[in-house]
Amino acid sequence: MDGPGQPSLANVIVVLSRPTEPMNIGAACRAMKTMGLRHLRLISPLNPKGRSARALAHGAEDILDQAQVVDDLMAAVDDVLVVTGTTARERQLRKRTLLTPAELADHIADHSREGRVAIMFGTERTGLSNDETDICRHLSTVDTAPEQPSLNLAQAVMLYGWEIRQAMQRAGAPDALGARGRGLAPRGHGPGTRPNHPHRGTRLPTQRELDHMYAHLAHAMAAIGYTPRERLKFLTYLRHLHMRAGIVNWETHIYHILARKITGALRVPRFTGLPGEPELTDAELEGMTRSLVQEAADDAGDGGAQPAAGDGPPAQQER
Repeated sequence: MDGPGQPSLANVIVVLSRPTEPMNIGAACRAMKTMGLRHLRLISPLNPKGRSARALAHGAEDILDQAQVVDDLMAAVDDVLVVTGTTARERQLRKRTLLTPAELADHIADHSREGRVAIMFGTERTGLSNDETDICRHLSTVDTAPEQPSLNLAQAVMLYGWEIRQAMQRAGAPDALGARGRGLAPRGHGPGTRPNHPHRGTRLPTQRELDHMYAHLAHAMAAIGYTPRERLKFLTYLRHLHMRAGIVNWETHIYHILARKITGALRVPRFTGLPGEPELTDAELEGMTRSLVQEAADDAGDGGAQPAAGDGPPAQQER
């Protein structure tokens, strides 16, 4: 398949989760447009496009008008390859590495080469929920004074928007040039070149595809006696593992094959897919299996056969 493209602000999705103050939504729109970000998604907002929001979105009414309003988290990110998040809850997230805004922005610029990447901001009072942080590959926090540790929502959007724009300029994004047709000089914290990525050149799965895979695994785990609590804990750890190590589209096939083999051996009803997601056919799973077996044989014999683009693991990956 084709390798990754150029970094692009057009691939960055700003997600505001459960915002309760319409003026913050409008001000966030203005901050986004100032920094060249155009795609906004709102999860269960309060009066998102009323007079108050519009007044604060002066000059950025188009961002507000085109914002997608959805009812739940997965509807906001199901077509996104990588979800990132912002948080002030350092104590509750000790097991996660929290990035600075600049570090997060560099990751966002890099992931934008592959497709859509989301940056998610939580509700004004409590921030992101545990369910929301659980799907974030990267989390970031702002180092603030202890007397006033949290930022206003629109301020946070502006701060991260500025960092994303600078990261895009360092990465050479054509749509991140300034009004004078040039970007700022690179700063010391920027990576300069793209970070090493073990899966460069292969397609990342969307959040919808990942959810489909985890649901299939949960179905198989239920069949062999895992309790709901055990399934939740196991799959949470597995999700975190994938976020640390990375997972590409063909690797999700391994889990689908494993889950189908388990349910087939137990002769229990097989997984029929998430609502709106087509069921994986036997022919599709057989094709996945052939691709993986061929790759294993090639590795064992130092062979050079490659599966068709998108059907299996690449024979060689850029390091």
